[in-house]
Amino acid sequence: MLPIKKVLLYKHGVGYFEREGDVENDATIELQFKSNEMNDVLKSLTVLDLSGGLISSISYESTKPVEKQLEDIAIRLPEQNALTGLLSQVKGANVRVVVGSDDITGIVTGIQAINKRLHDMTLTTYLITILVDGESLRTYDILELKSITFLDENLKSDLNHLLEVLISAKKKDAKKLTIYAKGEGKRTLLATYVVETPVWKASYRILLEEEKPTIQGWALVDNTQDEDWKNVSLTLVAGLPISFIHDLYSPRYKKRPVVEVKEEEAYAPPILEEGMLCEDDDFGEAEMEAPGTALLSRPAAPPPMQGEVRMKMAPLSRSRAQARTASMPVQTRTVEVGDLFQYSIENPVTVKRNQSALVPILQTTFDADKVAVYNREVREKNPMSAMFIKNTTGLTLEGGPVTVMEDETYVGEAMLETMKPEEERIVPYSVELGCVVTSDNESEKHNIHRARIDSGYMYLDYFQVEKKKYKIKNKKDKKIDLFLEHRFNHGWDLIDTKEPFETTENFYRFRFDVPAKKSMSFTVKEKHMQYECYSLQNLRPDLVSYWATNGYVDRATRNKLDELLKFSAQISDLKRDIKENEEEVRVIHEDQKRLRENLKALGESSDEKKLRERYVGEMSREEDRLRHLRRNIKELKEKKKAKEIELRKAINSIELLREV
Repeated sequence: MLPIKKVLLYKHGVGYFEREGDVENDATIELQFKSNEMNDVLKSLTVLDLSGGLISSISYESTKPVEKQLEDIAIRLPEQNALTGLLSQVKGANVRVVVGSDDITGIVTGIQAINKRLHDMTLTTYLITILVDGESLRTYDILELKSITFLDENLKSDLNHLLEVLISAKKKDAKKLTIYAKGEGKRTLLATYVVETPVWKASYRILLEEEKPTIQGWALVDNTQDEDWKNVSLTLVAGLPISFIHDLYSPRYKKRPVVEVKEEEAYAPPILEEGMLCEDDDFGEAEMEAPGTALLSRPAAPPPMQGEVRMKMAPLSRSRAQARTASMPVQTRTVEVGDLFQYSIENPVTVKRNQSALVPILQTTFDADKVAVYNREVREKNPMSAMFIKNTTGLTLEGGPVTVMEDETYVGEAMLETMKPEEERIVPYSVELGCVVTSDNESEKHNIHRARIDSGYMYLDYFQVEKKKYKIKNKKDKKIDLFLEHRFNHGWDLIDTKEPFETTENFYRFRFDVPAKKSMSFTVKEKHMQYECYSLQNLRPDLVSYWATNGYVDRATRNKLDELLKFSAQISDLKRDIKENEEEVRVIHEDQKRLRENLKALGESSDEKKLRERYVGEMSREEDRLRHLRRNIKELKEKKKAKEIELRKAINSIELLREV
């Protein structure tokens, strides 16, 4: 088996493994993988003979269930009576049996069970019958046979295959991959592949010291495989290269059409037309590498060293902080590879199977200021003690938890997001109880400052101003470098306030000092333009009067608005007249309905005939009235439509932009 020599762990849940070892002459190398790893292995496996040999083939176990594999084998091994059960299935097989001192060769013709009575018990004896020399049948008690040898090569092959399938089924979730190498003499083989592995994790310790803070970084790696990583070269890669799962392990079948030959007819062989080969056609092959597998196509050369972090030996007499710093030897090469960043551990690493390990990856001083940061949504009354970090380590710091120490004491914890070199970040780690913050909100509406008429609407613009006053009390003996985060209103402008130190997606971040044992206030003012909107289609006299009185419209515009009021009044009168005429039509229809019902109830008497004539006369007069009303309604609607057209033209002709 090729031992693991190199491991690269990635942040997106895969690991790259290199195995290397020596073989001699023609060799067979077996590797064991879990079934859920096989797709990744088949997608990425690369095997090289570094000494001029040849990799002839690589085989791996089928994905077919045991039941499906057994379907291809004619014999079975029953759970009980395995010997007699097997012999009963091999009738006609050539065998050689040894009974006592006799060696007999023949053909198995059958197994027979015979029950014998012995006192109060019944015993079952099995006899095997063998045809010897094609002419005599001989029967032997199976218990008397010393050995049975199968002479049929196909039968022996089936039996061996059956046993291999059964024993492989006993291995839980283990799949065997076999590499066949051909060559002469002693050679070196290299196998590389990618499989799913736990994500490596980073954690940090920050030592806040008087001179300059120190940061220690540790990587947590997990070996969940069934094999030890012994003195391997370990590299930890940050970033998110593309990776995916593709099913290569499961066999694929294509559905083919079934073609039947009609037996009752004979066909002459078809004669196909002669084909023509185009001389200009180029049937060359193009090579393409799958995303994420370029690294595996050949052994990776050691990347160039861009930076190195090493510990310097401390004097024999040293403080506890110096000892803590000097006791963790970090020998890590850090390399930028495109968008990825990797930590290459220089010392060999050993991690037992199903165990985890802490590996030091960083130890250096860096720039960090002790500050406080207040965000009302995080904590209402107090700011948070924090570090304002600038990543001057020259490395990409992978995200992870941070334990903060100050004056040999644990003071809090934080979460660090991934930081590129020279990037700045505020990292809170505890509550600053020595500072108290309160806040008050005020909102005011400023006077209307502009009037606009556009597209038939009157807009009155004004500013809405919101103020938030923060009162900060520092109860400590030292000044506080405070970051104050204020959630801003999107689309609003900051006014009469100092420029923020920086702006995030949702917050203004202001920075200022709060003197020791003092209180101070800080006000944030924002304004936003809003407006009142009125439709000129539904203009009212009181609105026009209000606008004119407050100077929102000039004299010329006032006259145009008065014209609109006249049009609106005329349209209202026409609407009223139309409604009155339509109501009279409705009343006449109701009366005619009543008269028709009465006419139906009248008989042929003289009085009823007179009443019928009277009803008919009334209906005739009402019909005349209906014709007159319908004519009036039509004329009124035409006048109303004309007035509405004039009103729309008058509205569209009015434009105004007036500062108040």
